[in-house]
Amino acid sequence: MAANRRASLLAVFAHPDDEVFHSGILANLSDRGARVTLACATAGEAGKVHPSLGAVDDLGAVRVEELRRSCHRLGIEPPVLLGFHDSARKERQRHDDPRALANVDMLEVEAVVRRVIEEVKPHVILNFDPHGAYYHPDHVAIHRATTAAFFSSGVMGPDGPQRLFYGAMDRDVFRTFAERSRGRGVIDGLDPDVFSTAPEMIAVSFDARPYLDRKFSALAAHQSAFGVTQEMLRNPPPGVAQMLDAFRPVFEREVFMLGGARVAVPTWPLGDFFDGLETAPLGPLVTTAPIRSNPVLAGDSPPL
Repeated sequence: MAANRRASLLAVFAHPDDEVFHSGILANLSDRGARVTLACATAGEAGKVHPSLGAVDDLGAVRVEELRRSCHRLGIEPPVLLGFHDSARKERQRHDDPRALANVDMLEVEAVVRRVIEEVKPHVILNFDPHGAYYHPDHVAIHRATTAAFFSSGVMGPDGPQRLFYGAMDRDVFRTFAERSRGRGVIDGLDPDVFSTAPEMIAVSFDARPYLDRKFSALAAHQSAFGVTQEMLRNPPPGVAQMLDAFRPVFEREVFMLGGARVAVPTWPLGDFFDGLETAPLGPLVTTAPIRSNPVLAGDSPPL
């Protein structure tokens, strides 16, 4: 790759709202001058609609618009949609839908991800950990396909991605999150030793506390999933306050494992996704996120 080419990151996730957990580092890198592209495999149309939204005729369309709004608030590019169907999970899993992501042949999904890689030419790819965060079948499917695409994109030579990272959760943070979110059904009953990561496995650690306002604003973009609005962030009612408190330890520190590399890793842990890569220089590490008097950025689409 040309040493003066703008640093580029491609994040590949399964559903709208998956990005919020890693949105601090996405916003930070964009603020520092990196190109940040998010590819979303499905429209999330099989999710459960939060009651606050009322009746919804086309949940997929609503969630895609929410994802666009989240990306705008984070200051990253509009999302790239891969066009697969949401598989749902557990007793609601769509085993009979051949286009549900978990049912599609991995090589087909890999080929779609690889086409995005060829277009974006990212230096770095970000994806789920091998357990798909909490073993959602779509998360596991896009993890497998994206990992395969990272390695098969070696045919791109110097334009191929240099590193692959997996978003993870520190073991102590996982335990805290499990305790505070008990009964919500996301990580209930999951073994922290399996679904979190030990400190020795962490390749990049990002202090996202300066970006908490931006992260919660991105979360509020997904009202259909979380039932939170921008106004609630300023004065959250008790139920919302409890949920935001559960998310806070997860949001404050973002950790990532190294899933693959084509170039030497100069230090361990790395200071940054791009540490040691030949790219145009990034701006200095942002320790204080840009202050916004109104968290809804200019140009946001109107409320859904």
